Amino acid sequence: MPSYQQAAFVEEGLRSVLLQNYPNLEFILNDGGSADGSADIIARYAPFLTHSQSARDRGQGDAINQGFDRATGDIMGWLNSDDLYLPGTLFAVAREFLRGAPDIVYGDALNFFEENGRALQYWQGYWMSRGFLQFGGLFSSHAIFWRRSIHVRLWDELNCNVDGELWQRLVPGRRLRYLPLPLGVCRIHGDTKSNAEQWRQKWREDDERIWARHGRPTQSRVFRRWFAWSQRAFKWCTLRRNRPAKLAVLAACAWPPPRWRGTPP
Repeated sequence: MPSYQQAAFVEEGLRSVLLQNYPNLEFILNDGGSADGSADIIARYAPFLTHSQSARDRGQGDAINQGFDRATGDIMGWLNSDDLYLPGTLFAVAREFLRGAPDIVYGDALNFFEENGRALQYWQGYWMSRGFLQFGGLFSSHAIFWRRSIHVRLWDELNCNVDGELWQRLVPGRRLRYLPLPLGVCRIHGDTKSNAEQWRQKWREDDERIWARHGRPTQSRVFRRWFAWSQRAFKWCTLRRNRPAKLAVLAACAWPPPRWRGTPP
């Protein structure tokens, strides 16, 4: 869990992991030297963490790399400190890794609009093909896990799109398992990198650097239409799949009846 200046959210993020009650959890938290009270919150939970620190780093990618360098577990993933894991996520993911030996397990997610009446939006995972990775946004970083044996370090010189670039190197040639279940919650608020105006230029700079390394996304209308239609068909077929389990996960959150934006699960 990388964190910086997230005192308003970090405790809820911590609890969403610890209250999974997963028996073989290795939980590492790297805070970038926050000055907003985050260190005090993290210190309270330090006895339950494998490792925690609050020290200046070179950004989100560096904090994540430091955590992965220290980790020894067989299954890897990260959760930003303002995001959440949903109840039962770690057990559900572990079961999938024990079935058919996939390299990567990924699933659905929820977008949580903090400043818009705390509304929820159901985010479905995509059908994956190597050529689709160029478009980005196909995995939620809080809803994907992979084996240590295939791990590669993040390009930590990027400011924002560290995950989008990582998938282009981590995913090709791997055995993927899609789990039609919401695994994590992305909290969208005023300071979210994907939402805040002050990060727009950094996103554009990241895109240019990624395109220089991996090539620009294709402009082929045929390929883009194939991508759009294949994903539409995949999502139509999987939206209601596993619905009792999806509803059970939401019920376990003890939220009031959610306000949905778009189509609920």
